[in-house]
Amino acid sequence: MKKSCLILCLVLAAALLTGCTGNTPAPLATTLPAVLTQAPAMDIPTSAPLPEGLDPSAEEDVNPEYVDELSSMADSAVVSQYAGATPILLDPVDMPTPTPQPPMVFTYQTYTATNLGLSFESVAGYEVDQSQPDTFVLTEPASQQKDSYSVQISLIMTTVPDTYKAADIRADLRTKMEELGKLNYQQWQPSEPAQRTLLDASGYYANYRGVRTDGTIIRGRVHMALLPNNRLLTLHITNPAAYNIDYISVFTQIRNTLKTL
Repeated sequence: MKKSCLILCLVLAAALLTGCTGNTPAPLATTLPAVLTQAPAMDIPTSAPLPEGLDPSAEEDVNPEYVDELSSMADSAVVSQYAGATPILLDPVDMPTPTPQPPMVFTYQTYTATNLGLSFESVAGYEVDQSQPDTFVLTEPASQQKDSYSVQISLIMTTVPDTYKAADIRADLRTKMEELGKLNYQQWQPSEPAQRTLLDASGYYANYRGVRTDGTIIRGRVHMALLPNNRLLTLHITNPAAYNIDYISVFTQIRNTLKTL
């Protein structure tokens, strides 16, 4: 009897062990699921790439007289990119070629504007017009034209009231630039006036870039100064855009050699 009870207990124990083995829960996974992360935003370049073959340093002027104020024009209708203080020009015609042209070499001569009581040095061989009592104009001969545009240099002397001050030149220069921009231009980009003396007198100058209705791109500078005896002198040079640095050197020569008779 005892032996039968022992056998029965062993059978029941074996059954219990078999049942427990079949219902054993699966072990917990030890590897954590991958954490989903948002892909990083695409990096946006801080500035647009320069056109192929364009070297901004080729537009930098070694002449300290060449300070292009166009970069300060925040409300211009023409949008530009800039490298340093010199704007990257907007039209391929206005850009330097992959092989930059050598600097132009000028021969200078002395011009005497007797109607204005002034003398100065400028490019030799230009045509002279002093038919107006208050104006002296030099024009590049057609045979020397570049990009189908003749360089023109003008000096105008006007009388202003006793109450006129050097500070008033700034407003008059802006007006002058507006008037120039209405003369057959499809695009016009003047700079803000900047202070600079002329004939040792207080004055302001401004630069401009314009695209004429025929597509010709030009650059220029207007410089105004208040001379003694209530005289306002305006010096203006206009030239093909691709040769602007060369003709700013001409402007510098005029400014440095300008004298009263």
